[in-house]
Amino acid sequence: MILDESYNEIRDMVSRFSDTEVGPLAHGIDKKAAMPKELIAKLGENGLLGSYIPEEYGGAGMDYTSYSIIIEELSRNCGSTGVFVSAHTSLCVWPILNFGIEDQKMKYLPKLASGENIGCFCLSEPNAGSDAGSLTTFAEDKGDHYELNGTKNWITNGKEADIAIVFAKTQKTENYRGIS
Repeated sequence: MILDESYNEIRDMVSRFSDTEVGPLAHGIDKKAAMPKELIAKLGENGLLGSYIPEEYGGAGMDYTSYSIIIEELSRNCGSTGVFVSAHTSLCVWPILNFGIEDQKMKYLPKLASGENIGCFCLSEPNAGSDAGSLTTFAEDKGDHYELNGTKNWITNGKEADIAIVFAKTQKTENYRGIS
């Protein structure tokens, strides 16, 4: 695919960022299994954590092609950084952006875009893996909040996350029905 000039500019900017900021840290990120706070801050400052979040919510307002270029260029130097950004963006930001109410978008998206908060996605469970129909985590409506009961595991960004998209059943069913 031949990219127009704006995409080439994004690729060049992220490529330089990846070479100078990500590449030198790649070995340490994998060895420690942790994302440095300084790198998270730089990812946010450069619009890489909020690439397709609209500007009205503090994001960069890019399109999905730009986002793909960002993930590709970060991953070129450090696969873990690419996964970190894509889990944050695709698995936490995207559901809020597309399914959240306006109050949720205003509350969460600016902090996710800036890197002040990091997002994760909680689906997998010890006895169900990623089979959503077999999950057992239950969310009980307590009127002004939900009480979660259950266990999640294999949560990408779990150690760094401030905001989590958690899948739980709100109805007692034996399959995927009732999952919220």
